Amino acid sequence: MNKVVQYLIRVGDATSQLVNTAVLFSDNPNESISGRAYRLNDEQVWKQTEKTINFIFQKWDEDHCKQAFLNDLGRARKLLGAEEDSK
Repeated sequence: MNKVVQYLIRVGDATSQLVNTAVLFSDNPNESISGRAYRLNDEQVWKQTEKTINFIFQKWDEDHCKQAFLNDLGRARKLLGAEEDSK
């Protein structure tokens, strides 16, 4: 993947995290809207949100929200590992 695409993905992810926190009042500033939709898909509003997001991104990701959730977890693990290394 070229550097421009990687940059745009990071900007999109950061924007999603900002909207999730500032507009949707999430208590986790490191979680994307897609990841939150997957995590909370047992609630009707988030289940519909997940379906809608997956439909929008189906051209690029088969299961976008699940992948976003796994990416959110991966970033959290990486951050925790970096914090342990600095002690």
